[in-house]
Amino acid sequence: MTLVILALLQDQGVIEVPWPQMRWEFKPDAHTTPIEGLQWRLAWTVYEPGRLLEALDDYFDTLERDDFVTAFQLRLWTDIGSAETERFFEQQLAKHRFPGGWALDIAFAYRDCPVLTLAQWRYCAWAAVRRGASLALQQGPQTDGVREAIYQEVRRRASAVASGAWSGCSFPPSSPHPESALGRGFAYRVTRLGPLYWTGWPSSEVLLGRTTA
Repeated sequence: MTLVILALLQDQGVIEVPWPQMRWEFKPDAHTTPIEGLQWRLAWTVYEPGRLLEALDDYFDTLERDDFVTAFQLRLWTDIGSAETERFFEQQLAKHRFPGGWALDIAFAYRDCPVLTLAQWRYCAWAAVRRGASLALQQGPQTDGVREAIYQEVRRRASAVASGAWSGCSFPPSSPHPESALGRGFAYRVTRLGPLYWTGWPSSEVLLGRTTA
């Protein structure tokens, strides 16, 4: 998702990136993304860098809370939620020494079960990886079938939580501030959702209830 956002901002002329090179040899005003370590520099001269945040806040305040804006915010919340879920899943896999690439699997479960909160998806990811770790211990170093077992456990738990069969299955992070700039901007500037970003079900009802308050 970071690459998608950087490419979009580059196409709009807001930033420059060193691609196809990974980094510039010398670029004093370059910034680095905190998670991936990708370089970029601001190319937009409409505002001074120190006033960009103020300008964005002013822009967001002018947006009408109509059906179009709400639908766009809902789509963005869903897309960011998928990335947040994958990121957490990858962290859990790495903690148990499973390949990080397995984290891509959760996107399929997320797509097929969209009625969970991000905190509930974090629970499903955590529990599924623990189940996989237990299987790996039973089977020894061989991990054949463990990846599939983890994926099916994610789906099983997501289905049970979504149906209401299990309650209290929610893992909101200790800090309500998302790790990514996009997540923080969405939760605290675009929508003012705050902690509801994690514990609210991505829906127009939650968005409208919060943004009109």
